[in-house]
Amino acid sequence: MNVAALEPVRWTRRRWIYVVAAVFTVQALLVFSLGRRARPAPQRPHFPTAIQLAGDDWTSRQSTNVFQFDDPTLLALPNLRGFSGSAWLRFAPLEYQPGEWSDSPHWLELDSRTLGETFSRFVAASSAGPPLVADKPLPPLQRYEPNFPNEQVPSQSRLRVEGLLAGSQLLIAPVLPSWAHSELISNSVVRVAVSRDGCTFSPVLVRESGNLEADLKALKVANELRFLPPTKGESAGGYSYEMIWVKLIFQWHTLPLPMVNVPSVPP
Repeated sequence: MNVAALEPVRWTRRRWIYVVAAVFTVQALLVFSLGRRARPAPQRPHFPTAIQLAGDDWTSRQSTNVFQFDDPTLLALPNLRGFSGSAWLRFAPLEYQPGEWSDSPHWLELDSRTLGETFSRFVAASSAGPPLVADKPLPPLQRYEPNFPNEQVPSQSRLRVEGLLAGSQLLIAPVLPSWAHSELISNSVVRVAVSRDGCTFSPVLVRESGNLEADLKALKVANELRFLPPTKGESAGGYSYEMIWVKLIFQWHTLPLPMVNVPSVPP
């Protein structure tokens, strides 16, 4: 076999150029031959009838001028070049000259017969009678009425709880002493915090009683108080709490001072 006969024949550059040019020419001929051709515009029909406006010379001139206008708002808005120019925009202002009028002053006449008539009617309508001071009864004399308290004077010192734990019970009721003093001792008021298990914390003296020993005793008792803890599902005063503030009022019982024998002084 011949090896040279089996190898493919290679095209030269000139042959490629001729082939591409031939293909492009064929495509161009197909496009021009099969493409859409522009149709010629139809001729306008001949209209032999003519329209002429009948009128005088002034109307003809006005009609000619109107067709020459190129403003689209000529008939929609007032325009100096339109028909409304002379009627709306070119009118002469009205001249008004008010007539001069003069008159001599006229003074109001005073009627002397009506002077004081208004005051006389007022006095007649608001006349008051003579004061009848002596006819009134004497005012009641003020007298002293002593106001005695309804509560009985306690025979011993007592403790009162105010707040949400007012009705709660104490595990151990405190024993409060009586104080010997020349005058009555006021109440000692202590504010204390109570936890859910009934223990008290942080007592604070809100109001003093006037006796230092009684106030210190109130703080000590308030710190040692133990309330009965609420049962499961129970709350104090309808409110569930973990720690609550209550007010403790110590009502002290006062004892008279003991009599001391005074030594007699020789003359």
